[in-house]
Amino acid sequence: MQLKHLKLAGFKSFVDPTRISFPTNMVAVVGPNGCGKSNIIDAVRWVLGELSAKNLRGESMADVIFNGSELRKASGQCSIELLFDNSMGKLGGEYSKYNEISVKRVMTRDGQSNYFINKAKVRRKDVQDIFLGTGLGPNSYAIIEQGMVSKIVSAKPEDLRIYVEEAAGISKYKERRKETESKIKRTKENISRVKDIRDEIKRLIGRLERQAKAAEKYNKLSSQETDIKLKISIMNSLSAKTQRDKINLSLRDLTSKLKVANGEVLTIQSKIDQIKTEHQDTLAAYDEAQKSFYGVGSELARLEESLQNLTSAEANTKTDIIKANQAYEDAMKKATDFEELSPKEKALHILEKLISSINKTELKELALQLKEILHKVLNIASEQTKDFAQEFKQRIDELELKLDEISKKKSETQDLLTKQVEMKSSSESGLLKIKQAQSKVTDEINHLENQKGLLQIDEKNLEEKINQNKLDLRTFEINLENSSKLLEKNNVNIENLDPNDYDNLSLDGLENDLNSVQNKITSLGAINLAAPEEIKSESERMSELDRQINDLNEALDKLQIAIQKIDNESRSKFESSFKAVNEKISEIFPTLFGGGKAELRLLEGDALSSGVALMATPPGKKNSNISQLSGGEKALTALSLVFALFKLNPAPFCMLDEVDAPLDDLNTTRFVNMVESMSPEVQFIFITHNKISMEKSDHLMGITMQEAGVSRVVSVDVSEALELAAS
Repeated sequence: MQLKHLKLAGFKSFVDPTRISFPTNMVAVVGPNGCGKSNIIDAVRWVLGELSAKNLRGESMADVIFNGSELRKASGQCSIELLFDNSMGKLGGEYSKYNEISVKRVMTRDGQSNYFINKAKVRRKDVQDIFLGTGLGPNSYAIIEQGMVSKIVSAKPEDLRIYVEEAAGISKYKERRKETESKIKRTKENISRVKDIRDEIKRLIGRLERQAKAAEKYNKLSSQETDIKLKISIMNSLSAKTQRDKINLSLRDLTSKLKVANGEVLTIQSKIDQIKTEHQDTLAAYDEAQKSFYGVGSELARLEESLQNLTSAEANTKTDIIKANQAYEDAMKKATDFEELSPKEKALHILEKLISSINKTELKELALQLKEILHKVLNIASEQTKDFAQEFKQRIDELELKLDEISKKKSETQDLLTKQVEMKSSSESGLLKIKQAQSKVTDEINHLENQKGLLQIDEKNLEEKINQNKLDLRTFEINLENSSKLLEKNNVNIENLDPNDYDNLSLDGLENDLNSVQNKITSLGAINLAAPEEIKSESERMSELDRQINDLNEALDKLQIAIQKIDNESRSKFESSFKAVNEKISEIFPTLFGGGKAELRLLEGDALSSGVALMATPPGKKNSNISQLSGGEKALTALSLVFALFKLNPAPFCMLDEVDAPLDDLNTTRFVNMVESMSPEVQFIFITHNKISMEKSDHLMGITMQEAGVSRVVSVDVSEALELAAS
């Protein structure tokens, strides 16, 4: 099995879609530091399912996606695809029939990863499963990165054991054992759950058995209840039938009496109507006389009120005349009396006396002018006083005229009032005569109305009795219908029953028995009538669960046997592989070191779990402690173990990242010679800066970074280049 090529796109510094071919079994990857050589190894680890960002030299998984540069934008996703040549059928199982196998992984920035095998979408576990036992499993020894050399030689015994197990192909067994243990755990959990369910069903069956007994009691009591109800219904039906017949007889009798009463009421009403017809004129005359009497009384009241109003108006008018005369006299007196003059008028008299006593001409002229002005003012005031007196005189005349009119109208009203009194007396006399005649007719009618009322009361009582009997009849009919339903349900015909057969039964006694039975039923509580059927169903279910428990126990036994078988196979395979690796490392270590010895030692404990220690003694040294070796010695010791593992179980390829860096030229030559000797069986892809390693490679692949942050690939076939140089 050989890695044919690697396709990268958007992965770390390989932003552009890049195809890296591996046409030979010795391919050297060269280039300056920082150009992206190690990204090739990271890409292989990542596509095989690596989930640790730290193992990929990053802080998060998103760091494997190209993060952009000065000239390029960041990528949204990355993809890696490996193409293997499987013409030898190294990968078994369902993929053994394929000559080529493609493994691909695609991841977006949101962290979603998708895996594909031969373009079919699969799980990460599916990818890892096909490489279990090939050296490319999760604990692969086929990819040796920078710093991993010292990690191998300094590994803890339990960690170092993992590499041996991977080479021995035990990883497949361990995975199977892990899955089997998981199945055992799930099986035990299932057995526990099934047992819990079975115990619950067993308790449920116990409850259902108690419910079934209660249901049996209920059925017996229910049967007794039905029998008592039937007897009560028969007695109620017989009683209702008897009462119904009695009420029907009573209804016929009451209906007959009601017809007689109706006839008598109609006879009396006919007499009343006849009397009213014969005395219609008297009644009409009484109504007319009464109407006239009330009319005269109304007019008399109106005239009395009018006379009262006229008397009041006469008194008010006389009072107004007295007040007007007094005001007239006051106005006239004010116009002639000096004492009653206003201050302005008095000032005029005083001014005239002053004028007569003034001798100077100028002062006298001024006084005369002032007098003239005061005269004008006084004349105005005097005229106003005279106008007021004249208005009072005119008011007095108007009031005296009004008083005459009121007196005249009062006299007329008194005359009309006298006539109305006479008319009222005459109307009252006529009304009395007509009333006496009408009273006789009314008495006769009232007598008949009283007789009619008594008959109507009797008639109403009969109707109430009839209605009550009808209600009672309807009640007994409903009772009879209700009882008949139960009787019909039990195929009992009420017409065929003989009441004498039930004389020894008491309805009260039956009802007491019914209450007793119903109380017993109530005391039973909730009844599950389906309990017998549920017991059958749950018993079948419990039998099925017993069968499942037996099946699960058998499966558990088989899984335990499988675990033992896996452990035996793993132990046998590990022991044989451990021995084989020791043999190989004892051959390879002296070759790489030019002497010395190395071996693996199994620590105390079970062969399935005990740790493994690597012991090495380079030539010319006595120590065997790895920590005391130099860097180059540690590198060669680790490579001795890796090559020994490859001798035991060659992985599809071996990737080495600058493992020759700490080696001198001699050791590098030995290392390269070893690689070359193993290359017919193993494909080596090594990253190196060492010229010796470059010279020994069949194919050189150069990684450059002409554009900052972007890696590019330049490939050179060394054999073709040498032939070209020789020509």
